Amino acid sequence: MEKVARFALIAALICGGSSAMAAEGQSMDLVCANGSFASEQSTFGLAKVIGEGHLNFMLGADGCTSKPTDCTGWGYVLPGDVLITGNTHGTHVCAFYPNRKGGSAGWVEQARLSLIPVNKSPSLKAWAGLWKDGDDTISIRLQGAQLVGEGHAFWPSENPPANVAPGGPNVGDFNGQSNPVGNVVEFSEGDGNDSCHVTLRLIGDVLVVSDNGNCGGMNVRFNGVYRHR
Repeated sequence: MEKVARFALIAALICGGSSAMAAEGQSMDLVCANGSFASEQSTFGLAKVIGEGHLNFMLGADGCTSKPTDCTGWGYVLPGDVLITGNTHGTHVCAFYPNRKGGSAGWVEQARLSLIPVNKSPSLKAWAGLWKDGDDTISIRLQGAQLVGEGHAFWPSENPPANVAPGGPNVGDFNGQSNPVGNVVEFSEGDGNDSCHVTLRLIGDVLVVSDNGNCGGMNVRFNGVYRHR
């Protein structure tokens, strides 16, 4: 996953609009977009791209079969690339390709993927270190049989332009310690309905992270796919 993605993103709106517009009216299982990948998928796995030629990302769960040409410029991966997989729908699966600049998500053909087993019992050492998704960071260290986690997140970024956020970024954080269960660990802070809850899943060599929306200021979320630094 260290290679940089070969994406041919287009500037114009495609497949009838932005990812948010494409998701409008769909069930949550049919949402497949960059920013919501970690929080909207109910299952996660690993798969390698097989076959020949580009494997195009598509906005529609049906592969945009009604207008297949609408999706040809959305982005692509190549044979040998490893993807994080999510929900399936028909012959397609929601997938995310992480890279040093973040990554991209979209629907891909299941027939072009070969599943890779996910280690469901990683060692404690596999969790340790600094993980990053853009400006957001999660640091994990070992304390006996527990993991101690500390996270910092920002919106719209850690250092936004003054014309975008004149008062500086909205920020969020969490601190906690917990025992992992398999390849999942959860950190919680506070009590009741306002408590911050963060779920981390170790999928291969990335962390897929989601939270309950109570871990920071307006629009601040830890949701994302984090890479080890």
